[in-house]
Amino acid sequence: MTEETIDLYEAIRQMRKLTSEGNSFSFVHATLNREMDICEGIRHVQRAHLRPAAKNDDVIYADLKIFYFDEEIEKPRVCWQMLIMFFQDKRVILN
Repeated sequence: MTEETIDLYEAIRQMRKLTSEGNSFSFVHATLNREMDICEGIRHVQRAHLRPAAKNDDVIYADLKIFYFDEEIEKPRVCWQMLIMFFQDKRVILN
């Protein structure tokens, strides 16, 4: 059986669409805190929605990150776009 895939930027587009419709989504991403040089492994997010992105003036490399709210733990989170591994059970790839 072939694993279903989705392009990273299409996944982000769908995240934005679902959020704008008031729906949540699931995704999986690797963690990385560059400022502290810490990786906490893989984070599985069951229900998330996007929050407004920060401006580059406020957060370094903001345009390379996804700003989301984890509805299960009720916390705002950030992840690097390139570290998104799965979106809605589809493997994320970069074309």
